[in-house]
Amino acid sequence: MYFPAEHLLDRLQISAAELSDFEQKGIVKGIPKAGRFFYSSRDMYRLRGILLFMTRGLPLEEATRRVDHPAEEVAPGNRG
Repeated sequence: MYFPAEHLLDRLQISAAELSDFEQKGIVKGIPKAGRFFYSSRDMYRLRGILLFMTRGLPLEEATRRVDHPAEEVAPGNRG
């Protein structure tokens, strides 16, 4: 499913400038259609996870890694 940019801005409570910045960094990829940009549900959920980690103090690169590779977080033998 695809959503217009306005939907992402509203759902994720980010500005158009922030969305543009994430797109320039390759975090999300908008699809232009009829003069508007649309984003996949995968983009929305991925960006939501990244933003969550960033609100907890992680830099963008680390937040992206944790969302993209969650299985790497706990190495075998290091479980509490």
